[in-house]
Amino acid sequence: MKKNLKIVLFSCLLGTLLATLFFLNIKEKAEAKNKNTLFVFQVGVFKNEQNAMNLSQQFPVTRILKDKDYYRVFIGATLTNKTLLKSYFDELKYNYYIKEIDVSEAILGKIGPFDEFLKQAKEESYEAIIKNTLETLPDVLSN
Repeated sequence: MKKNLKIVLFSCLLGTLLATLFFLNIKEKAEAKNKNTLFVFQVGVFKNEQNAMNLSQQFPVTRILKDKDYYRVFIGATLTNKTLLKSYFDELKYNYYIKEIDVSEAILGKIGPFDEFLKQAKEESYEAIIKNTLETLPDVLSN
């Protein structure tokens, strides 16, 4: 009788443990899916704003944003077209770093339409769409 009770208790404990692990795994995946991630293509970061401005003049489209004590120079931003922009900037032989930033729903709403335009656009329109996308980013970038 005691042996059966031990087996039942062990089974209940094991079942609870497995259910908890399963729940935490699903919760983690759901939170990652709902994350508001913006991919920004950064070409430089400087303490001095003038140095950031000097670098930005080497590219047709840039946006300099302040992040705490640093000035970051961005050449592109996207929610869903990371591969497309990566190919485009690689073709132009730009050296960049792709940074992931969590953004608000408001920023997502502003950038979303430009992402849709970019998917459907021809390459000669990319520059104008990228410019408009960068202009929608807030003046101060906090990460």
